[in-house]
Amino acid sequence: MLMLMANKWSLCISTLTWLTLLSVTNSVRITNLKVPHTYTLERNTEPDPLVLDCEYEVEPREKGFVLKWLFNNHSIYQWIPSVKGFAMGIMKSKIDTKIFTMEGSPGVITIKKPDWNMTGEYTCTVQTFESTDKKSARLQIIVPESDFVLETKMDGEQNGVDIMCAVQNVFPLPKLSVMFDTKKIDSVLTHTDQNSSGLYSTTVRTRIPRDRLESPTPITCAFFLLGTNYTKRRETIFYGK
Repeated sequence: MLMLMANKWSLCISTLTWLTLLSVTNSVRITNLKVPHTYTLERNTEPDPLVLDCEYEVEPREKGFVLKWLFNNHSIYQWIPSVKGFAMGIMKSKIDTKIFTMEGSPGVITIKKPDWNMTGEYTCTVQTFESTDKKSARLQIIVPESDFVLETKMDGEQNGVDIMCAVQNVFPLPKLSVMFDTKKIDSVLTHTDQNSSGLYSTTVRTRIPRDRLESPTPITCAFFLLGTNYTKRRETIFYGK
């Protein structure tokens, strides 16, 4: 009888402990993290602010609430109910600390004049004295090309066709490929530079023997930006002259 009562008491204690832990675990949590997968900086236009949002739920009884934003594990913003939100670190001058008032949520931050080097992992953390939660998402900044050219010409001895394809001032790193008809050319010379602004320029060159080309033959150059769906292509027709 005593053993049965002890087992029941042990079960009650275990259940109570589990419910207590469950309550603590769920007392503050992030319900939605809004970080775009990509953000394109259009050329010759003033960039729109980059807006991120961290939606959360917190129990009214919770004390010591703090919300933080991090970029690549470095703190960039913090909000405490009794204190104004403030930016810090590498984005101190970039974050508009007044935006949450307009949006109605302290989890909203806006980054003014975003640039390519703001590509990375953004993390929102919410915590109280009793519990914590965090979510992360990666953002890729895209800078479109300033120029994209495809040129073809017969070599001096009329034995082959020289092909040059170049894309300039893009981010992230571009990957170029050249095709004639539907055949990809694997033997190409590739040269890539990164300028002081962090943008890439890549040029590929190759030569196709004249006897491999019929007239007319389409010659295509395409590129994509690593980690994105951004792609462009150029095409010209070889007529054997």
